Amino acid sequence: MDEVGEHEDRDGSAPDGRGTDGGREPGFAETLRSQSAGWLLLAERMHPRQQPALDELDELGTGSETLRATLDEFRQQALLLHNAMSAQARAYEEMLESGGPDDPEAYENYRQATQFINELLP
Repeated sequence: MDEVGEHEDRDGSAPDGRGTDGGREPGFAETLRSQSAGWLLLAERMHPRQQPALDELDELGTGSETLRATLDEFRQQALLLHNAMSAQARAYEEMLESGGPDDPEAYENYRQATQFINELLP
């Protein structure tokens, strides 16, 4: 047995892939990916073609253009959030692979990526 411990590899990760902090680091990326998937699902459900009630409104002679436009706007925002969270997860994982938050260059690259992503959001 070496100094690292019986449950950790030399790189500090447990055999199941969790970090030495009980999985918080990889869990953050997974949380972002989960939230990203949720926004994508919401965007798909908000697509006007997924709303048969809008077609029924048109058949009744009640215009659905305003509702369609609103749904499309919400859909675009959900897609933006999906892409932003997905990019954030990738940037975080790249930082971990490049040395983690204790590596100044890896952390600076992550910080810059995060700043860029935040600037894209309204």
